[in-house]
Amino acid sequence: MARIRLDVLLGVLVLADVLRVFLPSLITLVGSAGSTPAEVMGAYAVSWFVAAFLTVPLTRLVPARRVALAAGGALIVARIVLQATDGGDPQLYSASIGLLAGLVWLVATAMTGGEAAPVKTGFVAGLAAATALHAVIEGIDLVWRTGVAPWVPLLVYLALFAVTLARTPQAEGENAAPRVWLAAGPSVLLWGIYTGNPAHAQASAGWSGGVAAALIAAVAVLSVAVAARPRFWTRHPLVPAAGLVLSALGFAAGRATVDGVHGVSPGWTVGAQVIGQFALAGCLGWAARTPGPDRPGRRGTAMAGGWLLFVVLMFAYYSAYDLGTPNRWVPVVTALGVAALTVRAPRVTEPGGIGMQAAGAAVVAVVAVAAVPLWRDTGPEWRPVDDGGLRLAAYNVRMGYGVNGTMSVTEQADAIRAQRPHVVVLSEVDRAWMLNGGRDMLRLISERLGLRAYWAPAGDEVWGDAVLTDLPVTSVRNTPLVKGGPIGAQALQVGVRWKGRDLTVISTHTQPPDGWKDLGQAEQLARIARGAARDGRQVVLAGDLNLEPGSAPWRVLLGAGLTDALAAARPFPTVPAGPRSDQQIDHVLVTPGLTGRDQASEAVTFSDHRPIAVTLDVK
Repeated sequence: MARIRLDVLLGVLVLADVLRVFLPSLITLVGSAGSTPAEVMGAYAVSWFVAAFLTVPLTRLVPARRVALAAGGALIVARIVLQATDGGDPQLYSASIGLLAGLVWLVATAMTGGEAAPVKTGFVAGLAAATALHAVIEGIDLVWRTGVAPWVPLLVYLALFAVTLARTPQAEGENAAPRVWLAAGPSVLLWGIYTGNPAHAQASAGWSGGVAAALIAAVAVLSVAVAARPRFWTRHPLVPAAGLVLSALGFAAGRATVDGVHGVSPGWTVGAQVIGQFALAGCLGWAARTPGPDRPGRRGTAMAGGWLLFVVLMFAYYSAYDLGTPNRWVPVVTALGVAALTVRAPRVTEPGGIGMQAAGAAVVAVVAVAAVPLWRDTGPEWRPVDDGGLRLAAYNVRMGYGVNGTMSVTEQADAIRAQRPHVVVLSEVDRAWMLNGGRDMLRLISERLGLRAYWAPAGDEVWGDAVLTDLPVTSVRNTPLVKGGPIGAQALQVGVRWKGRDLTVISTHTQPPDGWKDLGQAEQLARIARGAARDGRQVVLAGDLNLEPGSAPWRVLLGAGLTDALAAARPFPTVPAGPRSDQQIDHVLVTPGLTGRDQASEAVTFSDHRPIAVTLDVK
């Protein structure tokens, strides 16, 4: 008896590709940098998941097997089109159509009947393959890569999907209970947020980026054996059910102060990810062995309903940052739901599985991740400018996405490198959000620049601000700012030695409430700047401050003794294009002992902000 459906493995891999484009496109293209109402963006997203329910009545006219074949073919075509796009509406709509095709394929596959265990094992294997591939290519997915090279692996696994899709025999065996198909969507949410997210492990304190990614990739692959033989590995369905809930609780509680920086993901949360992935696979493996009547319509409705739960819970988790409401309950509730489907599973006896194959694949995944430094292109060799001044660059990198919705981390690094800075201040740095594709962009940028990165969470443990530098660092600490607008804000203070002088760089991204009617964040920053300068040390405050020169919060900061290092170049727009292109909201403020020259504001569209730079001299 087949223990794994290869068509499901490959189809889920392709669907994960599409999902990693669809989700960030919601923010960058539909959301248009926050200018589109949240309810409109949500309605657009939900509509594609609701449309998947139409698969059930469609199968009354066309056999489910044929619907699955047609939808799988449409998924392949959409993925090819997506590779050929260059952002904008073509990217958004091809990703949306591909998503719908993938959902229809899954719903129809659930409706074809037969034994559910090979399907669920294939589902887990597809997620494992997506995890390993994502780790090997460092989160810069094939769709974001140009040239001929990305087409080769893409066409290989699309061709394999097409072949396995066409050759999949008529489903046989005992049908699973309709409710077990509900688990698919919520499981993908847990996998994307933490259990199969290498970037989150990379962002956890004390872990080497390569080791963390290799570990998560290996665990994801090994978990396929758990899904194939849940009884052999977990003995009782309560074991993975309890493990999944406990791992979600650990993940939700994973915040700590490490080396003076608040809100960091502690190293032990990687253990929660490992336990969570094995437990998730075990839960799906047990749930697939729950027998039920032959009710294709209910199975299809359950699969579509699970994916609707996915998008609803996704919005509940990530929109909570904008709404200022707690969201740590989302993964816990999701884990409880998946666990509830497991504890009712029968205790069954089963034949041998795919343990050795999974172990071999895990070794291959680890070796592939370990080999990343051998082929990675980190850009040309460069050195910071050497003209007697301190060159500082500041960039709101918009989670790594350009104005046209394409992932542009490499171009952002190139734009920073062109300024030859000693110090770089970054805002809106995303290190693992599934909503943005699940990559550690801080690691990607810092390694491509060859600069050390110092990180401070703002919205949560993997979203915030950073300072990059090649100068000696003498101190690091951060201060959470009072609650303001969406996401949250903090002030990261990094002490550096420059030409024998001590200097403090403060990186921040203020999130003002109600258009700065409350000046609490500005007043707090003013106090921090005054405190840093109390011993005569020079201070630089830089970042996306979301305020215009001359405004009330601007006056508060200047009242703290800071001066405008960009004053000689104003007007100094910091937004590259669109109706806000005259705005000046990214700033570099300094104590009076420093002056600015050679100001730069390049109008590139690799983010919805321009990279800005200035050279600072001591008076």
